[in-house]
Amino acid sequence: MTEFNFESDLRQELKDLSSSMGFKIVDNKNLDNMLMDYLTVRTKIVEPKRRNVLINPFLKLEIETHTKKKEIEFIIQSAIQGGNLNIFQSKRLLQTNFHDHLQNEWNIFHFHLSLKRDKKTRFVKQVNSLLFAYIDDDQAIFLGIDTHNEGIFADTKWIEILHDFFPNSIKKYKDEKITSVFPKVNSTERQGLWDKGYTLGMTEIKGVVYHNPGIGRTTSGHSMINSKTSVEILRWIYKLKEQVEDSYSLLCKYLNINEKKAKFKVKFGDKTLELYEIESKETLVTFPSILLGKQELETKINTA
Repeated sequence: MTEFNFESDLRQELKDLSSSMGFKIVDNKNLDNMLMDYLTVRTKIVEPKRRNVLINPFLKLEIETHTKKKEIEFIIQSAIQGGNLNIFQSKRLLQTNFHDHLQNEWNIFHFHLSLKRDKKTRFVKQVNSLLFAYIDDDQAIFLGIDTHNEGIFADTKWIEILHDFFPNSIKKYKDEKITSVFPKVNSTERQGLWDKGYTLGMTEIKGVVYHNPGIGRTTSGHSMINSKTSVEILRWIYKLKEQVEDSYSLLCKYLNINEKKAKFKVKFGDKTLELYEIESKETLVTFPSILLGKQELETKINTA
């Protein structure tokens, strides 16, 4: 059996990916901490891709006379074309210890309304005027404009806009049984709770209760989704390690390669992590799937 080390593979992949994205992961950390650092930054980045772009009807009217009309229209047009929206985000975007509570809780991003580049960073100048948008894989919904003031990042008015004008976008988060949430908190109080590591879990809008689209954050500040994903990835590579050790000869026979030449490796593919065999150039499984059991492998070999 040739040597393989999926933990080492993942470490190197995380270092390479973070470097290509413009930030550095400290490689003397535990693997789970390295993974959380990567996921924290990756989640804050809006993937440049074409999405269905929608605009709050009141925002459409406000844009026409707004002093930042040029900047707002540029950002919206960039979204329509699948361009890079990240340059308009906070310049702390690439910091692994910076957690965006608004995005972690409600999946809502904010963009600085400037077209002037900051000479020291790859971002635009950080200004007081902000454009807010709900963004997921399929859609970008521009909600409104506001200034960088206390409580604005925890104001339920952003969810209210989705509730009033784009109910289908958050329909899957609606709770059909619960009709009220306690305690009642205002935006400043909610922001204070978020800053202290509390997650309220649900948000009440006009008698309707929604489970927060971003789920929330842990007491460490990390996204709950990222924490869950990190655990699942680590369990996945440890399970694959067991499977490859247990079925090594069968896997080599299945791939029709010499056991002494086999090189199994965990790496990031086009979309997700995958188990790859270098000699045969075959991807065996992608996360979160695991390998076939011994009996299934034998059946496939015998029927090939």
